[in-house]
Order: sequence, then structure tokens, then C-alpha cells
Amino acid sequence: MDQIDHFDSILSNYNIGEISSITSHESGTKNKGYEIWIEGQKKYFLREKDSSTIYKDLEYDHSLMNYFSENHISTPFPVNNNDGNTITEFSGSYYELTKYIEGETFIRDSEDHLLIAGRDLAKFHLTGIGFQSVYSKSFGRIDPPGPARKTFNAFFTNDKDNLDFPELNVVLHELNLIEENLTDDVYRSLPQMLIHGDFHPGNVKYLDDGLVFFDLDWVSIQPRLQDLAYGILFFASIRDDDIDPSNIYSLTASCKLSMKNSLIFVSAYNSVIELDRKELNYLPYFIKVAWICCRSDGSQKVPLEDRLNYIKEDILRPIESVNELTDELSKNIKNV
Repeated sequence: MDQIDHFDSILSNYNIGEISSITSHESGTKNKGYEIWIEGQKKYFLREKDSSTIYKDLEYDHSLMNYFSENHISTPFPVNNNDGNTITEFSGSYYELTKYIEGETFIRDSEDHLLIAGRDLAKFHLTGIGFQSVYSKSFGRIDPPGPARKTFNAFFTNDKDNLDFPELNVVLHELNLIEENLTDDVYRSLPQMLIHGDFHPGNVKYLDDGLVFFDLDWVSIQPRLQDLAYGILFFASIRDDDIDPSNIYSLTASCKLSMKNSLIFVSAYNSVIELDRKELNYLPYFIKVAWICCRSDGSQKVPLEDRLNYIKEDILRPIESVNELTDELSKNIKNV
């Protein structure tokens, strides 16, 4: 079956009118996406879920989309197929169709966009407190340090490799500190909320009234510091170029943490739902492990011959000022 027949078979199960074209939508996620054009306009977005997707997880995501929509948090909303379901199964894969949402992408160096990101992330967390479900995703800890350590050690197995990458000792030392101080017990003792789990500019759009949150695949109950660490790395940091979420090199490019931008972002969050001092004490570990895992996970998505250079590239830049950053946040954020 060719690709045209493939899509015809899937979309014939929806009452959406005559399709004029279908374009592939590149993204940094493992799930494929397609823009569905009706009468010359982008009207729908079709996601083909990865083969590892659990059907109950997808049902959970759709019930969450419905809950958020009813509580003024913008997310895509799944369209019912002709059988009255929001999930279509075809040839061993699952598909979801949503209305296409126009919006702006994140503008680097925009204080307004930074404020909105912090404020609306807090609203996402606050609203998620009321979500009730008998089912929960079987996710463990996001960004555990152990697998990252194995990835780095696998790349550097001889003296020559280690000499070419003296930063390795710093990375391994940071992972040691994370394992010692952010144990699983400590991780679970921190305020747990329904977090996005993959909060970066490729997974949001800006509308007049705030953010639209996309890609809820990693939504689960975790410490909210996970999302805040991603916010500081991906929204509040200083970068040489805009983030292209379809390009793993761009998405995981090294960055410099910004005192000013981080304060804007975290203060906006804190104005909606307050952080406590204990959380800020552990924030450095979340930022560091999030960054290290970005590189270790990303190394599996680049060509084999490029992995060594990729994982080494400016690896320490985001780590160097983390402690100074969190000291400044503690001094300047109200109520902490």
C-alpha cells in the first residue's frame, strides 16, 4: 500500500471534507506528524503514534486534553472519528486527529514571551491538581542520572578518548553529586504535580491569551522542578540561534544560563503558584541532570559517526553558572 492509500484509509474514517493535500511535519519527537489541508488551508493535524505507545496512555492523554480545555488551558483537542472514538488504529499504529492551531513560535529574547511561559506553566501545574483519573502512566523518574552515566562511559572507554575529553570527569562528578543528593526518596519528597515533562519551545505556541501546550506524551506526576529546569534551559537561556525543534542539534545546542531571564521566568511562575526554599535548593540538580540527559539522550538520535563530537560539544557551558543562578533566585523571588 502506497502512502496516499495509507492516508486515505485513515482519514476516510473522519468526516472532515475533501482533502486537498497532506504535508509531513518535522519535529524532534519520535512520533510522526502530518498537516492536513482542506480547500487549500491547514485545518487538521494527524499524529502517528510510535509503535511503543500504550493504548491506555493515549486514552489518558485525550481525557487530559478534554479536562484542560474545560478549565481554560489550551491544548489540541482530539477529533472523533466516524465510530465516535478519538483514536484510530490502522496497520498496527495508532492515530489521533486534532484541529490545526495557528500561533506564534517562541521569540528568543522576548521578555513578554518569557513571562507568559513562566505564568502559563504555573497555570498548567495548578490546573492539573484537579485532574482525576483511575489510570496513571507507568513512568518512572524523568532524567535519571544512571542511564546518562552509562552513555558517557560507553563513549569514553580508553585513555586516548579521555585525554581528548577532559570535561568527562566534570560530567561524571556532577552525576555523582546528583545521585548522592537527589536520591529517589528526595525526588519523591518534593512537591509532586501533573507536569508537562517535555517543556520546550517546540511543544508550545503563543496565542493572544497565552500558551497552547502540545505533545502531552510525557505528562505524569513528577516534581514540578522538572518543568522549571527545562524552562530555564530552553526558554530563559542565552543562545546563539533560535531553537529548531525538528533539528536535534539545534534543540540540544549548548547555552548560557541567564540570571536576568531566569528571574523573569521563575518570578512569573511564582506569582501564580509559590515555590518554597527547599525546592530552590534542589533546582541546581534538576537543571544539571536535565542538561546532561539532553545530550546523552540526543546522542542516540544523531548519526553514529557524529555521536562522539555531538556529546562533547561545549558540554560544560550550561553547568558552570547553575549554582550562582539559584543563589540569585533565592535572594530575589518573593515568598521564598
